[in-house]
Amino acid sequence: MKKLALSLISLLLAMMAVSAFAADTTVKGYLVDRACAFDNYPNKPGFGAKHSKGCLQMPDCEKSGYAVITEDQKIIVFDYPGNLLAKKFIAALTKTNDIRVVVTGTLNGSEIAVSKIELQ
Repeated sequence: MKKLALSLISLLLAMMAVSAFAADTTVKGYLVDRACAFDNYPNKPGFGAKHSKGCLQMPDCEKSGYAVITEDQKIIVFDYPGNLLAKKFIAALTKTNDIRVVVTGTLNGSEIAVSKIELQ
Protein backbone atom coordinates (compact mmCIF):
# COMPACT_ATOMS: atom_id res chain seq x y z
CA MET A 1 0.00 0.00 0.00
CA LYS A 2 2.87 2.37 0.81
CA LYS A 3 4.46 1.66 -2.59
CA LEU A 4 1.20 2.50 -4.35
CA ALA A 5 0.85 5.74 -2.39
CA LEU A 6 4.47 6.71 -3.15
CA SER A 7 3.95 5.87 -6.83
CA LEU A 8 0.84 8.04 -6.99
CA ILE A 9 2.61 10.92 -5.26
CA SER A 10 5.56 10.60 -7.63
CA LEU A 11 3.23 10.58 -10.64
CA LEU A 12 1.36 13.64 -9.36
CA LEU A 13 4.60 15.55 -8.80
CA ALA A 14 5.84 14.63 -12.27
CA MET A 15 2.58 15.84 -13.84
CA MET A 16 2.81 19.13 -11.95
CA ALA A 17 6.39 19.62 -13.10
CA VAL A 18 5.44 19.01 -16.73
CA SER A 19 2.52 21.45 -16.57
CA ALA A 20 4.74 24.10 -14.97
CA PHE A 21 6.98 23.96 -18.02
CA ALA A 22 4.23 23.73 -20.63
CA ALA A 23 5.24 25.06 -24.02
CA ASP A 24 3.82 28.31 -25.29
CA THR A 25 1.07 28.09 -27.86
CA THR A 26 0.28 30.57 -30.61
CA VAL A 27 -3.35 31.43 -31.31
CA LYS A 28 -4.36 33.52 -34.33
CA GLY A 29 -7.66 35.26 -34.94
CA TYR A 30 -9.78 38.33 -34.31
CA LEU A 31 -9.46 40.23 -31.05
CA VAL A 32 -12.88 40.66 -29.45
CA ASP A 33 -14.35 41.30 -26.04
CA ARG A 34 -16.11 38.43 -24.29
CA ALA A 35 -19.47 40.19 -24.04
CA CYS A 36 -19.73 40.75 -27.78
CA ALA A 37 -18.16 37.42 -28.67
CA PHE A 38 -20.66 35.34 -26.73
CA ASP A 39 -23.64 37.57 -27.66
CA ASN A 40 -22.95 37.93 -31.39
CA TYR A 41 -20.77 35.11 -32.57
CA PRO A 42 -21.39 32.92 -34.61
CA ASN A 43 -24.83 34.44 -35.34
CA LYS A 44 -23.44 37.42 -37.25
CA PRO A 45 -21.24 36.51 -40.23
CA GLY A 46 -18.09 38.64 -40.40
CA PHE A 47 -18.46 39.74 -36.78
CA GLY A 48 -14.74 39.37 -35.99
CA ALA A 49 -13.61 41.55 -38.90
CA LYS A 50 -16.24 44.21 -38.16
CA HIS A 51 -15.58 44.37 -34.43
CA SER A 52 -14.07 47.75 -33.62
CA LYS A 53 -11.47 49.26 -31.34
CA GLY A 54 -14.17 51.59 -30.05
CA CYS A 55 -16.28 48.67 -28.91
CA LEU A 56 -13.27 46.97 -27.30
CA GLN A 57 -12.80 50.11 -25.20
CA MET A 58 -16.43 50.53 -24.09
CA PRO A 59 -16.65 50.12 -20.29
CA ASP A 60 -18.96 47.06 -20.30
CA CYS A 61 -16.99 45.37 -23.08
CA GLU A 62 -13.65 46.08 -21.43
CA LYS A 63 -15.00 44.85 -18.10
CA SER A 64 -16.11 41.53 -19.66
CA GLY A 65 -12.52 40.69 -20.66
CA TYR A 66 -11.04 39.75 -24.02
CA ALA A 67 -10.85 36.76 -26.32
CA VAL A 68 -9.78 35.64 -29.77
CA ILE A 69 -12.10 34.12 -32.36
CA THR A 70 -9.80 31.66 -34.10
CA GLU A 71 -9.66 30.66 -37.73
CA ASP A 72 -11.37 27.37 -36.83
CA GLN A 73 -14.25 29.30 -35.19
CA LYS A 74 -13.35 28.77 -31.51
CA ILE A 75 -13.48 31.44 -28.82
CA ILE A 76 -10.32 31.43 -26.70
CA VAL A 77 -10.67 33.68 -23.63
CA PHE A 78 -7.80 35.51 -21.93
CA ASP A 79 -6.76 35.05 -18.33
CA TYR A 80 -6.78 38.11 -16.03
CA PRO A 81 -3.17 39.20 -16.76
CA GLY A 82 -3.92 38.68 -20.46
CA ASN A 83 -6.85 41.06 -20.19
CA LEU A 84 -4.53 43.70 -18.76
CA LEU A 85 -2.07 43.16 -21.63
CA ALA A 86 -4.94 43.37 -24.13
CA LYS A 87 -6.15 46.66 -22.66
CA LYS A 88 -2.69 48.22 -23.17
CA PHE A 89 -2.42 46.68 -26.64
CA ILE A 90 -5.81 48.09 -27.67
CA ALA A 91 -4.98 51.56 -26.35
CA ALA A 92 -1.90 51.66 -28.59
CA LEU A 93 -3.70 50.41 -31.73
CA THR A 94 -4.01 52.65 -34.78
CA LYS A 95 -6.35 50.18 -36.52
CA THR A 96 -10.04 50.68 -35.86
CA ASN A 97 -11.45 47.31 -37.01
CA ASP A 98 -10.42 43.97 -38.56
CA ILE A 99 -8.04 43.52 -35.63
CA ARG A 100 -6.31 40.22 -36.33
CA VAL A 101 -3.81 39.18 -33.69
CA VAL A 102 -1.30 36.53 -32.78
CA VAL A 103 -1.55 35.65 -29.10
CA THR A 104 1.21 33.67 -27.42
CA GLY A 105 0.73 31.92 -24.09
CA THR A 106 -0.16 28.71 -22.32
CA LEU A 107 -3.42 27.22 -23.51
CA ASN A 108 -5.61 25.42 -21.00
CA GLY A 109 -8.82 24.28 -22.66
CA SER A 110 -10.55 27.39 -23.99
CA GLU A 111 -8.49 29.85 -21.89
CA ILE A 112 -5.04 31.18 -22.63
CA ALA A 113 -2.58 32.57 -20.09
CA VAL A 114 -1.33 35.36 -22.35
CA SER A 115 2.34 36.28 -22.48
CA LYS A 116 2.29 38.32 -25.72
CA ILE A 117 -0.18 39.95 -28.15
CA GLU A 118 0.78 41.35 -31.54
CA LEU A 119 -0.92 42.23 -34.80
CA GLN A 120 -1.11 39.45 -37.36
